[in-house]
Amino acid sequence: MDSIKLRDMAAPDIPIIENWPAYPEEFKDLDYALREGGWISQYSCKVGTETYTAEENGVIIGFTILSRDDPDCRRAEFRIALSPSALGQGLGKKLVGMTLEKGFMKIDLEEIYLIVRRKNHRAISLYEKSGFRCLGEMRKEINGAMVDLYEMAIEKRHFWKSKGE
Repeated sequence: MDSIKLRDMAAPDIPIIENWPAYPEEFKDLDYALREGGWISQYSCKVGTETYTAEENGVIIGFTILSRDDPDCRRAEFRIALSPSALGQGLGKKLVGMTLEKGFMKIDLEEIYLIVRRKNHRAISLYEKSGFRCLGEMRKEINGAMVDLYEMAIEKRHFWKSKGE
């Protein structure tokens, strides 16, 4: 039985996540997402946003976010962060799949998109294996630095087709 659970984020989860150890060197540019003022702070109060906590055997191992630009929109941005201790164990693929399923079933989204750093080859591979396709390239300022990114997306019909439904 799979011991990973994805549930709505609760207030007591936030300080646990914000106090995770720093990411390893390979992911140091992403560490800000975990900290006070990071993704949870930026998105948790935004209307049209769902934040989820991932647990394995009662331990918080990550979180995901689905955020619509407009509460009535059927398109949402996806974000994911894993605990530094959970990296490299295949948990990201499970959490991506679980979050996409919630987005397409519970929220009834038609499309889920994301941005990913062009140099984050592990994440790009994960998203491609999860059914996302590249829409194009962009540059965006993140924490005062210009970052090269890809925008990727998956449509509801492609998600269900990939699952054989």
